[in-house]
Amino acid sequence: MKIALRSAHIILVAATLVVSGCAELAYYGHAAAGQLEVMNNRRPIPEVIADPQTPAVLREHLQYIEKAHAFAIHELHLPDTASYRSYSDVGRPYVLWNVFATPEFSLRQKQWCYPFVGCHGSRPFFNEQCAHELADDLRAQGWDVHVAPSPAYSTRGWFADPVYNSVLRYPALDSAAILFHELAHEKVYLENDSQANESFAMTVQLEGVQRWLAHQQQGGDFADYALNRQRDEVFIGLLLEYRSRLLELYASQKPPRYMRAAKRRILNRLRRAYRALKEGWHGYAGYDHWFKKGLNNAVLAPVGTYHQDVPAFQALLAQQQGNLPAFYRVVAKLADMEAGQRRRLLDKLSAAHPRYKYSGTTSSMAVGVPNLDGKGSSQTLSTVSDR
Repeated sequence: MKIALRSAHIILVAATLVVSGCAELAYYGHAAAGQLEVMNNRRPIPEVIADPQTPAVLREHLQYIEKAHAFAIHELHLPDTASYRSYSDVGRPYVLWNVFATPEFSLRQKQWCYPFVGCHGSRPFFNEQCAHELADDLRAQGWDVHVAPSPAYSTRGWFADPVYNSVLRYPALDSAAILFHELAHEKVYLENDSQANESFAMTVQLEGVQRWLAHQQQGGDFADYALNRQRDEVFIGLLLEYRSRLLELYASQKPPRYMRAAKRRILNRLRRAYRALKEGWHGYAGYDHWFKKGLNNAVLAPVGTYHQDVPAFQALLAQQQGNLPAFYRVVAKLADMEAGQRRRLLDKLSAAHPRYKYSGTTSSMAVGVPNLDGKGSSQTLSTVSDR
């Protein structure tokens, strides 16, 4: 308890020293209180497993997570730290709610800068109402806004991050995918480059899940995973295609009235294209939630953050013949590179190794395993769609 209090106090004092204004101080107070709650709720996973009061389903899921964590350390060469060795039930369905905002005619995400960790294209809250209050304020100022729940987050080793109850709401394989993703953030961090960071972590997540399934020798699960990956890549390609059409529109610098109408047409075409895709998938509804949010720039912008550089990082991994330690060393060198030079290199690699392609045609694939809503599972999109 003393350690947790001292850590939270350090966060709040440091924040007070580097920011000004009541709103900022209130935010950092909220963040410190939320982090303190998470830390105080932690229990060692072996203790939870051994507790006779622990429900059998939770016990089995935590045992699965322990095995996936050991695999991540020994086979994926991810950090062996105090993170993900404890369990925290925060008493709500998600641990965070992230606010994303973009200008009306841009896909460039609003940046918020934080002590120690740099700038990011989202504002996280431990309280959903607080997130929506900020979203309403930004919307009133003319921003496109999106609030996305998150089952997990990484403090990049500043604290011993736990496994949250929100992670365990997902199927076991998705929980392992989230674990690999968050551990990747502890392995390498590219300062002030959200797109590279998230795409790197997504690359590790995808590779990790594939190797984990092979290690488990779960043929049925691997077939479901391959099916979901195929669908995911088509769907991501669809989103990136219409995202690029918006980018082209905004680069035209036409009058606002023209761009507003053209933007509306592009988003309506995206909805129609998805309906056609869904028909080709025999009504598979696993991505319907994307279109219930109210499409805007802030919904589509993070798709680029989490996926735009994945082909580049997968190409770098292939160049190392799948050797993960060598791959991590290459990414660490990228982290030390000047930001503009790194961006040019990643863009060149992605262009040379296109991954997500939407041809405008549909595919007759069967429905895979159910997710939380019983509408299909997706290890690829599980993280980005909830953030």
